[in-house]
Amino acid sequence: MEMASQSRQPGSGIKKYLLSSTGVLLLAAVLFWWRSQGTSQTILFEPPVRVAQSEPLCPWRQPNEDMKRFFSGSTRYQTETRILSGLRAPLAAQLGREPTGDENALLLYRVYAQQTPIGVVLTRRVKGAYGAIELVLAVAPDGHVLGLRLQRQREPENIAAALERPEWLASFVGKRVKDGWQLGEDVGGVSGEARSSAEAIVEGTRSLLVLLSVAEGAPVSNAGHH
Repeated sequence: MEMASQSRQPGSGIKKYLLSSTGVLLLAAVLFWWRSQGTSQTILFEPPVRVAQSEPLCPWRQPNEDMKRFFSGSTRYQTETRILSGLRAPLAAQLGREPTGDENALLLYRVYAQQTPIGVVLTRRVKGAYGAIELVLAVAPDGHVLGLRLQRQREPENIAAALERPEWLASFVGKRVKDGWQLGEDVGGVSGEARSSAEAIVEGTRSLLVLLSVAEGAPVSNAGHH
């Protein structure tokens, strides 16, 4: 009887209510603080292993215009993917460096006049002084350069003008993978402020020719007609 009377002491229900309300408020405050910490929330739920993201391939943005520009009589092109991951040793030997992850495969566009292959187009992004520069390289069946175009760049106007100069781009025509590639000697020179971006273009062009020379002996992974 004494215990029963104690359980019914005045104010016991109010105490329980206050305690439960305090707990709810405390929980709400913790949740509010946690949600307000955007970076902390990300860290708490960061997966233990991140999946490496590869850079997107450089697209060929104006195929019809470029085919007319570089390949007289062209009627269509076909995409081919060549897997080069098993050819890293010959790639390294020709590149003079270890191949990058993006160089484990090569996407090429083989250009045709009806049923006759008349050349290849290759694309690549290189790192200019002020951002990415996109190259479009046209190559003849025997491996020499037919033409080079910069389809996108972010360089300032004065540097862009030097890089887009027709005489400078024309200095790449006829070049082969085993030729010299020294800027200002084997290919045309540019002003000092444009030199860094020009060197990236020269290296990117030569690297594409190396990849192509190795890729021509590699199996075709897939092909698509256009």
